[in-house]
Amino acid sequence: MKKLTNYTPGPRGVTLKSGEVVWIKPGATVEFKNEGDDEIVTKPDLGSKPAAEADADADALAAVQTENDDLKKQIAVLQADLEKATKPAK
Repeated sequence: MKKLTNYTPGPRGVTLKSGEVVWIKPGATVEFKNEGDDEIVTKPDLGSKPAAEADADADALAAVQTENDDLKKQIAVLQADLEKATKPAK
């Protein structure tokens, strides 16, 4: 599937091989089936993702990765504690 997002202030039309024009409203994303480019004849300039939005995405990803690393450390500590607690006494 091919996804196109319109980052411009006005609607943009994508012409398909069938002759149909799919209009993408500002800020909207449209998914095209059949591998996208195989059915798209003309694709207008859809602009580019705003830098602030791209930075926010990068910051969110970094935060999730940091949280994931912290959780992995917590799991390792808890597993060590569990092994210690369930080890048979000698």
